Amino acid sequence: MSNKEIILGIDPGLVKTGWGVVVKDGSDVGYVNCGVIRTNANNLMEMRLCCIFDEISLLLDEYKPYAVAMEEVFVNSNYKSSEKLIMARTAAFLSIAKRGYTVNQYKPNEIKKNITGLGHASKEQIYTMVRKILGTDFSPDNRSHTYDSFDALAIAISRSFCG
Repeated sequence: MSNKEIILGIDPGLVKTGWGVVVKDGSDVGYVNCGVIRTNANNLMEMRLCCIFDEISLLLDEYKPYAVAMEEVFVNSNYKSSEKLIMARTAAFLSIAKRGYTVNQYKPNEIKKNITGLGHASKEQIYTMVRKILGTDFSPDNRSHTYDSFDALAIAISRSFCG
């Protein structure tokens, strides 16, 4: 009998929301899929938030994860940027809650430490370890494997390590 657990990681943003799906099988973690939800900057805010909500709902329906994880919000001095991030996270949270899931939240330094062993690891160190852990050779440099999707994979992997 297998104890495989599907974990969905989400890196929310108003322009691009990264998502990554991993499978945990015992102590092994494997790659399933990743991508980016893109919203149209020409659309009204409410339409962009609906897009995030709907696309995350589709991911939850497709992968039926055991767990969902998201990075805790980082509020910076740019109020407008923080507000947009919080709104995108709220759309994601509502979609997740509507499907009956709870969100496992992790601080950015906690994710870095879980992935690399260092709480202040560089982005490149994180991406190198994500590739190594998942046994993949793709890089966050094209349309489907962006930095946002790699961040989401790191969040999902972090959840797999934390149990």
